[in-house]
Amino acid sequence: MDTRRIPFTKEDEERISSAALWGTIAAGASIASAGLDLLLSFLNRQGPAIVGQLVSTTLYVILGIWLLQASSAFRKVATTDVADQAHLLEGFTKLRNYFMMTGIVAIVLVGVVVLVFLGALMCRMSMRM
Repeated sequence: MDTRRIPFTKEDEERISSAALWGTIAAGASIASAGLDLLLSFLNRQGPAIVGQLVSTTLYVILGIWLLQASSAFRKVATTDVADQAHLLEGFTKLRNYFMMTGIVAIVLVGVVVLVFLGALMCRMSMRM
């Protein structure tokens, strides 16, 4: 792979650096809120709901890690003069993973909501008969 430097303008490097900073902040907030949510679940002793909370926390931590990795790669693009193409490829790969997982989760959650709604509707209809 070609790992040459890309000649970004100073303004472009500042935008990339700013995006990396905000990605880091968003990832940190995601990981911290997932950890806090899990801690509160344990303190409330929610029993079986803790399993779902563990899955949710794991998912948010993985998403946060991918966002941190993308932000780190983009920060390297803005602050170093070597391997810009390789760093961009790494950053975009991590962002692809992040957005793909977010999309899959959204689709699954919408599907679950639709199934619950249809199940409730069927129960209501069967009670009328």
